[in-house]
Amino acid sequence: MILLIDRLKQYKTTVKLDERFSYLFDIKTTSFSDSEKHELNKEVNTFNRNLKLKELIKEKANGSYELTDLNFWIVNDWGGIRTFKRNEKNEKKIKAFSTQLLKSKLSKDTFDTISSLSKISSFIDPENYVIYDSRVIYAINWIIMTSKQTDIKYFPMPTGRNKKIVDFDINTLIRLTHLDNYHQGQLFYSYKDAYFEFCKLIKNLSKSVFDDQTIKPYYLEMLLFTIADNEIYNELTTQTKIEIKPNR
Repeated sequence: MILLIDRLKQYKTTVKLDERFSYLFDIKTTSFSDSEKHELNKEVNTFNRNLKLKELIKEKANGSYELTDLNFWIVNDWGGIRTFKRNEKNEKKIKAFSTQLLKSKLSKDTFDTISSLSKISSFIDPENYVIYDSRVIYAINWIIMTSKQTDIKYFPMPTGRNKKIVDFDINTLIRLTHLDNYHQGQLFYSYKDAYFEFCKLIKNLSKSVFDDQTIKPYYLEMLLFTIADNEIYNELTTQTKIEIKPNR
């Protein structure tokens, strides 16, 4: 774990989140009052604006997953996932997700849309849950692999929309790196447990990476999101070398 912490500390030192984090969102919605919109607009940069949004939604939701308008604003508008449409099927999926969170076990159907659903939980209960999407999983899996962190399994990748991540399939690299343990069950967490193991890992790591026992886990999640397209992508494309031996 020490190697993993050291790597993450290096990224944290060189990547200034208040300058680099650039996740923009529009607050033209009835889900927020004028005073809440004013609070968000007062923030000086995108990073702080997203931090304020976490606080506002946590307070507004008060632990409830039944605020339908807010849930779909988080996924569709803030998250930009238009395929997770507002309908009865997805409303039931959110309800099932909230129940499964209490049991710490996800169904396959739930995990198949974890990129959408985890956005909701990360706002409603940000002390315990973070976003599980392709960028952050791409980043943490690469760091685990290149840090030789053998005591931690890899996290199954959710479907991604990012071209860089799609073009360079890290699952293949992981399997090639661990040919002796090719079977996925030995390398990756089960879909039932992956989200909870990831949240637990990020929660524990964040305290050491930021040298602060009170730090919110989403700081580290936001760091992973920020470095995925740049630092991680550059490392992957410059450090990876695959040699195929000819048949003799």
